[in-house]
Amino acid sequence: MLKSHEKFHSKNGKRLLLIADDELVNREILRSVLESDYELVFAEDGAEALREARRAKDVLSLIMLDLMMPVMDGIEALRAMRADEDLASIPVIVATSDQEAEVKCLTIGANDFISKPYPRPSVILARVQRAIELNEDRLIINSTERDELTGLYNREFFYRYAEQFDRHHTDLAMDAVIVDINHFHHINERFGSAYGDEVLRRVGERLRASYSQAGGIVCRREADTFMAYCPHGNDHARTLEQASEAIAYGGDAHARMWLRMGVYEDVDKSLEVERRFDRAQMASDSVRGSFARTVGTYDATLHERELFHEQLIDDFDAAIRERQFIVVFQPKYDIQSGSPVLVSAEALVRWDHPTLGMVSPGDFVPLFEENGLVQQLDTYVWRETCHRIARWKERLAVSVPVSVNVSRVDMYDPHLPEALVSLLEDDGLTTDDLLLEITESAYTQDADQIITMVRGLRDLGFKVEMDDFGTGYSSLSMISTLPIDALKIDMQFVSSAFEEGGDTRLIEIIIDIADYLNVPVIAEGVETKAQMLALRDLGCDRAQGYYFSKPLPVGLFEELLVQEGSQGAALRASFTPSRAIAPRRRSLVRNDVSEEARS
Repeated sequence: MLKSHEKFHSKNGKRLLLIADDELVNREILRSVLESDYELVFAEDGAEALREARRAKDVLSLIMLDLMMPVMDGIEALRAMRADEDLASIPVIVATSDQEAEVKCLTIGANDFISKPYPRPSVILARVQRAIELNEDRLIINSTERDELTGLYNREFFYRYAEQFDRHHTDLAMDAVIVDINHFHHINERFGSAYGDEVLRRVGERLRASYSQAGGIVCRREADTFMAYCPHGNDHARTLEQASEAIAYGGDAHARMWLRMGVYEDVDKSLEVERRFDRAQMASDSVRGSFARTVGTYDATLHERELFHEQLIDDFDAAIRERQFIVVFQPKYDIQSGSPVLVSAEALVRWDHPTLGMVSPGDFVPLFEENGLVQQLDTYVWRETCHRIARWKERLAVSVPVSVNVSRVDMYDPHLPEALVSLLEDDGLTTDDLLLEITESAYTQDADQIITMVRGLRDLGFKVEMDDFGTGYSSLSMISTLPIDALKIDMQFVSSAFEEGGDTRLIEIIIDIADYLNVPVIAEGVETKAQMLALRDLGCDRAQGYYFSKPLPVGLFEELLVQEGSQGAALRASFTPSRAIAPRRRSLVRNDVSEEARS
């Protein structure tokens, strides 16, 4: 690796210097001092110096500028150079006999000063070499502290500069700001990465311009997330509006893309900088998916939620150790076989906290997904589920397959297949006993890696259900290549389809997609007989929801198994999932239901 003084900047392997001086004797003096170490180009006035500098901007290492020149003097040339984005980073050494001009030149942007008459050659060489090395070191540091795409600070240096700013402004109230681009990955999928990069550059530049003017700093934290740290009192909503204008171009490309912001105002400086932006991120997340609210503010409510989440994280290890997590089972029914028949179940987790009582999965599952604890929780649920399936086989002589959730975090674990197989072997089970549910959103992030993992699991014999289908914004081209064995319709679609004024068109589309993929359809959140019958008529194969049963603890689910088993000898056979797809039946009018459903 080349050291800074070994870098090659010209065709001759020497750094290129521009010497601007209207006196021939001065140019020759500098030539004799510098030509053995540097390649030289000369200019006789400030205007010519600007032209030469712009011509050689990509390889020029330093400019030596005389102040007293015709056409354009050195002061005017220096100002023009510092105002030119292409020349602003090139170091300039000013040479003059006017000692009073030194402060003025340094203020304008000169890097150093050499007096006339010139000092001895060794002094000139030392000053030139030092100016070049300092500038090159600065450029190297700048390249490591900046995001290559946007030119903004990267996260590590951003935090450092924020800490440094606080040390020098201890009494100044500051705001921590997070800006996210909603659904940005869909832009890359639809319009390509070049278009996405242009959007990021535009948004970053708008944020930099606004917050720099307010005395703040900006960084690109990762992907489509930006951070700003600025004095309190800035009009953040206006800044977001200005940044949003950066994506309002390119036809309909921005139709589903907009910005959201989280602000932690007047930060507590006793917190680490990163924690301050965690709070800003919480505020941003609070307006995720909202068109009406695009700016969220960290407040007392979010603070209480943060404390609640911290307690859940702190108590997680004890909850695993003390088996506070309870696995419950919600039955799934085949609704295409006349009367609904129990064919499988879904394992769900509940937390019976010793002091907080029953904690909703909606509170702890997303939290554990964010910090990686979900892997331990999932493994716990898988193990408990396998134990129960084995006991039902032994005690009740039934084989009921149970689906378990596999989080996106799990899918990145290269040891996932062997871990699942090991759990099955421990209880003498097969891949027919344990079904895997993976949310659609997992497929849309790092799709290739997820699909490769799913294919590996299916090669081992596992059956994979895509959960929450319709909420992950899969592209049509992706859908045709998805390795899955069933589609689950998200309960929100079922609920909205059968509410007043709703229709079933989206459900029909999902069933058509399932037909195309030749896989069964499972509907979640079925609450009434009318919904069940309508779904059956539309061609939905299986269903689960409160119409059939709420999620049941082990004891009650076992009673259900016994009850279902006592109603017919076909029970055991029905537990074996069939690859055959029931014929689809369509209503002639949208949202029509059968006469039986109306009665």
